[in-house]
Amino acid sequence: MIPTQEYELRRARVRESMEGMGLSAAIITAPEDVYYLSGLNNQGHFVFTALVLDTRSPAATLVAREMEAPTAAVQAPGCAFAAYADGEDPGRVLCDLVRPLIDGERRVGHQPESLSLPVAVWRDTDRRLGSPRWVDCAQALTEVQAVRTDREIACLREAGRLADIGLRAGLAAAAGRRRGGEIVGEILAAMLSAGSGYPGFVPLVRAVRQIGQEHVAWTGDPLTAQDPLFFELSASIARYHAPLGRTARPHGVEGAGAAADIAHAGLDAITAGLRPGRTAQDVYGDWKATIEAGLGRGYQRHHCGYSVGLGFPPSWMAGRVDGLRPGNDTPLRAGMTFHVQSWVDDPRAGTYAISDTALVTDGGGELLTGSPRAPERPG
Repeated sequence: MIPTQEYELRRARVRESMEGMGLSAAIITAPEDVYYLSGLNNQGHFVFTALVLDTRSPAATLVAREMEAPTAAVQAPGCAFAAYADGEDPGRVLCDLVRPLIDGERRVGHQPESLSLPVAVWRDTDRRLGSPRWVDCAQALTEVQAVRTDREIACLREAGRLADIGLRAGLAAAAGRRRGGEIVGEILAAMLSAGSGYPGFVPLVRAVRQIGQEHVAWTGDPLTAQDPLFFELSASIARYHAPLGRTARPHGVEGAGAAADIAHAGLDAITAGLRPGRTAQDVYGDWKATIEAGLGRGYQRHHCGYSVGLGFPPSWMAGRVDGLRPGNDTPLRAGMTFHVQSWVDDPRAGTYAISDTALVTDGGGELLTGSPRAPERPG
């Protein structure tokens, strides 16, 4: 349980950042950021929910459906609550809160890329407020959260431990001819029974021949006893996620071709490169060079990892994809966390993928997930 004082400190850091941007107020709508700054942790974000910050005072107000008031009272006692009834326009309630806060240059922070900011609500708010100057504050929120505190790292470690439990259960359930849903059910049961919250993504289990269908959880097609399987999953502790991915073949890495060794070397390169002062694209370059050396030719992938931490459905990562990719010159800092991925899909070397969650430290990346690298699918 995070104490109320911690949320107050977080909001103070955000206010300081937004004062520097010249904002009078900020409307926070991404579920992860609403939670980070208030403690609201529910599945009510399918309708409009926001946290309104006054950048010149400690005041913070949750705007949500009327029925969420009891939840907010328990989870976010440090915030006021402004309700809208079913059938009522949430934009009116939002504007009544924001209008007294804006003056002068009328600069209002918002998150235009948030899936939880409906266009209809934003347009209505803009009209009611007389078209203030809208400022994207998403990156400022990302910066405030980029380096994890000791409490957050402890949550990530525990999420990693439970993800390992989930993978073990999935492997045990994968013996013989099974359907993906049966395996996923065992993974979820094991993680939830061990103390996990519900993950932002359900576990993904599919045959390696379907590995390119990256966000397909499972299909109804039976998995034969001979199918190599790809598992990608995460547990969740206080909404913090530590994903991992493993390729499991009926005889371990036997038959995986060169792809397994190359992918493992790539993961080592990523992990070694996660040091303060280097950039996200530097780490991608390390991985790419390692894969190309193993293949003996050029190889390209959109990224080799991304920032991971807080997550609400439909994702286990928050906000923008802050990836280890070409062109991203974001400097790494100790305490950042990434889902690091080494995927090889090559017509000659074969197909193999592996991933872990890693913490940036002065000595390189520390893995927070500890499953064996080359698990064998039971017969």
